[in-house]
Amino acid sequence: MVTKPPIDELTEIAGNKYVLCCAVTKRAKQLNQMQANDEIATNVKTISFAAEELYEGKIKIVKE
Repeated sequence: MVTKPPIDELTEIAGNKYVLCCAVTKRAKQLNQMQANDEIATNVKTISFAAEELYEGKIKIVKE
């Protein structure tokens, strides 16, 4: 469960919870693939890492 950063603040960034869920899940899948290729540490929880990246502005949500 993601507790930090706060879900309410992440929802404000994303616009709504559905978009937030889709964006964080998509990034977490990318991170899982990176773990499989040994590009990042294997002890990283990808959902939490993706949420943190969104909160810090390292990734952006692009609406197509």
